[in-house]
Amino acid sequence: MITATAKSPSTRPVEAELEATLAWLKRRGTKANREGMARYAIRAEKVFGVSVTTLRQRAKTLGRNHELASALWDTGWYEARMLAAFVDDPACVTPAQLDRWCKDFDNWAICDTACFHLFDRTPHAFKKVAAWSRRKDEFDKRAASAASPDKTARWIGKDAVRQLGSPAVARRLAARAAKEKA
Repeated sequence: MITATAKSPSTRPVEAELEATLAWLKRRGTKANREGMARYAIRAEKVFGVSVTTLRQRAKTLGRNHELASALWDTGWYEARMLAAFVDDPACVTPAQLDRWCKDFDNWAICDTACFHLFDRTPHAFKKVAAWSRRKDEFDKRAASAASPDKTARWIGKDAVRQLGSPAVARRLAARAAKEKA
């Protein structure tokens, strides 16, 4: 979690900060991290391979920055989207942004990070639960249970995170994906 004591946003223009951050991500990405993500069933089209620990450290240096978060999210890079959830300012997030980002969820890690590090800190999250829970997409439904004010739904969401992150489930999902490619 990024605290209120995080560094102030950079005075660089958003475009320059975005370029610098993407270059930083590219330099720190590794094949080992990409393979590790696959073991935990984290799939995305654009991945650098940067650990979440490293992303959290970078988020602390970036501070809260709504404009940068939006630019990072729009790149479509997995790690840029993770950073976006860490650096966005919950006070600036709109209901439309919640819906737009929710539609972009393409794996459980992005969904959970956005919900547990940003969405649940906005005044709009709990209003979205009912609508998202009726959607057919698995990550829309997951976002609804992750952000629910209901204790039981939150427990179910957290238990799903624990189960989906287990090595056994990751192996089954990886085997299924390999079978589908063959």
